[in-house]
Amino acid sequence: MTQAAPEDYERAAQLWPGELLKRAANLLIVPTWLPGEDRFWFRHEHRDGHEFLLVDAATGERGPAFDHELVARALGADPARLPVETVEYDGDSVIVSVAGARLRIDARGSAALPSPDPNGFLGPSGDELFVRDHDLWIRVRSGSERQLTADGEEHYGWAEAPDASDDRIDRDRTGRPPGTIGCFWNADGTRALVPRVDERAVTAYPFVENIPHDGDVLPKVRYVRGKMSGDAEDSRWEWYLLDVADGSRVRVGSLPGELRILPWHAWWTAHGTIVALASTTAQDQAAAVEIDATTGAARVVYLEYDHMFRFNNVWFHDDNVRYLPERHELLWFTFASGWPHLWLLDLATGAARHVTDGDWVVQDVVRVVGRQVFFTAGGVEPGRNPYLRALYRVDLDGTEPNAGLTCLTPEDADHAFPAVPFGTVIRDSGTDLRSCLAPSGKYFVDNISRVDLPPVIMLRDADGKDVCELARADTSGLDEIGWTPPEVFRAKAADGETDVWGVLVKPRRFAERDRWPVLERIYGGHQVLAQPRSFLEGLNGMFMFGLHSLAEMGFAVVLLDGPGTPIRSREFRDLTWGEADRFGIKHHRAAIEDLARTRPWMDLSRVGVSGHSSGGYGTVMAMLLEPDFYAVGFASSPALDPGASSAYVHEPHFGKPDYGGGRSVKRTPGEISPYHAKTAPSTYAARLSGRLAIVYGDLDEQVEPSGVLRFVGALIDAGKDFDVLPLPGRDHHYTTEPYYQKRLWDYFVEHVQGRTPLRHHRLDVAPGRRLHVT
Repeated sequence: MTQAAPEDYERAAQLWPGELLKRAANLLIVPTWLPGEDRFWFRHEHRDGHEFLLVDAATGERGPAFDHELVARALGADPARLPVETVEYDGDSVIVSVAGARLRIDARGSAALPSPDPNGFLGPSGDELFVRDHDLWIRVRSGSERQLTADGEEHYGWAEAPDASDDRIDRDRTGRPPGTIGCFWNADGTRALVPRVDERAVTAYPFVENIPHDGDVLPKVRYVRGKMSGDAEDSRWEWYLLDVADGSRVRVGSLPGELRILPWHAWWTAHGTIVALASTTAQDQAAAVEIDATTGAARVVYLEYDHMFRFNNVWFHDDNVRYLPERHELLWFTFASGWPHLWLLDLATGAARHVTDGDWVVQDVVRVVGRQVFFTAGGVEPGRNPYLRALYRVDLDGTEPNAGLTCLTPEDADHAFPAVPFGTVIRDSGTDLRSCLAPSGKYFVDNISRVDLPPVIMLRDADGKDVCELARADTSGLDEIGWTPPEVFRAKAADGETDVWGVLVKPRRFAERDRWPVLERIYGGHQVLAQPRSFLEGLNGMFMFGLHSLAEMGFAVVLLDGPGTPIRSREFRDLTWGEADRFGIKHHRAAIEDLARTRPWMDLSRVGVSGHSSGGYGTVMAMLLEPDFYAVGFASSPALDPGASSAYVHEPHFGKPDYGGGRSVKRTPGEISPYHAKTAPSTYAARLSGRLAIVYGDLDEQVEPSGVLRFVGALIDAGKDFDVLPLPGRDHHYTTEPYYQKRLWDYFVEHVQGRTPLRHHRLDVAPGRRLHVT
């Protein structure tokens, strides 16, 4: 067995995501528009730093967004590397945010601290609703504060983020209060729709903090409340119409079945009502709801059933739903036609009609301007990669679908219109100032790239005509080290007909005359796209983190989205629904084998697989369902027990449990529904024949440690050898740590390549950051 050398790790560290990003500039530009104007500022990067520019979109004329020397003196910073995050204008002063603090800098260079950023919900008059000690308070524009409720309590608080928000333990350890959620002001700022979340009867899951944050030698138990699959009790969302003058309130009526109003979107209308969205925990139903703003009576205007309903293709993007006040209609997103498209709902009658239609995918609604919708879509142009985004415009008033449908970005490339992160409350989507499309709808900033095409950023008008080039990516630093982009491929799934797309990452010393072992980075979840589309995602996308370094250790690395994943047709999405092979492992194998037919240098006698979270589940199932193909697996935070885990995480993937006769509540604590048992790795533990490592954090609120250990117990009962790496004090987000990545490299170097890894070698790189939304 040969020994891996220090230079192997040095080469891999040179391609560490943070190091790659340092070698490129202008990979993505998202403008911030000035209120009421078609002017915006953006950060323009170059090899020696960056500058902030103000652009007139009508002419393309640009200049400094502020006096950089003046601001640099006020901040004590380098004018070419100002640590400025946001810019606002107030007369002769500029207000900049630096490390979360806002500073007002006047024309003389004097810096003062303005009013703090709001941490609640601003009303139209500047008043702010926020939570303190489980109760709702108001901070008026003058700065004075007043308590609006007095009956809030722990686990039954007002407008307070619920426990199952992925940060309860961190809040406990640091004393940070929960965030304020779901407050929606009316137009004149006198009333608000607000939630109260009752979690008193919900399961309190115990996490053992083995190495306490405060230095205590005794472990602590941290409790996080959240419905487990099969539980009878779930969080109860109560909604109220609150008068901010005296705190009086009217409770909103209940909804049928398991529907509950969501805290993301609600719109007060001129009809004396409120329009809101609702769904179930399992996301198998979704509804448009109208609430009487006087009595609180709630009625379901439109109800849709789908075992995997979402208001967008992916979880981490803003919902593709907008209220249109002029005609009291709701722009709706649905798979009802077999492809994800936009409909219009008449809120008075509940009637629905198509806005878009065809064998292609609506991806993100960017903005509604007047009677036109700007949105991104893929697969409209035949023969192109269906995942690449293009910007389109469609008329709402057409008598037929696709009225006036116009492509505004004709290049065969990805046109990245960054979406709003999932869970972000959009107070007024029509006036959102940080968007690639101007609030007026007259101009947009177009980031044009592919994984193999460095970005060119254009300013264009609403008809797609060029105004000017804003910037061009500088990738010369990447060229200096011989970095090569991923290779995009198309292959066939196990049925021999369905197209599967993905990317292939190769080491810099790649030569076709050699034989290269193959690693797959797998995810497989129905709610997130894994493969990269833009150049930036190809460097450091959500699932690309560390893949260039991993390949540099001597592998060909494959990342693909197989059947069951989003941003394709409903048929593609549902191809694995109800199967034991829920993540379509057989399709992943078939695609890799198809890929290798034209790439004989891919050594399919040496194949490994790795993934995190749902990808950890996919890794384990790959090892169990296709053991003669996947020989080595490295699974981190694997969501391994669909029948004994969080309902919020698992039911959207696998559906609600059915214990027989439609019963979805378990009678005994250990009861597992037949389908959940069929998709549980523990059921197939005896099939393990390869080398498997399992990594988990003991404070992971998304993947409970007990579910991981239940599978470990099943492997022990089956007499199987395996490796376990517990990470104390870690939650779900540790995969960017150098230690984790190095152990991942070593596992495949040893068990796939047959080399001895360099033990106890510390990587001299900083912890990284995965890009979640682009």
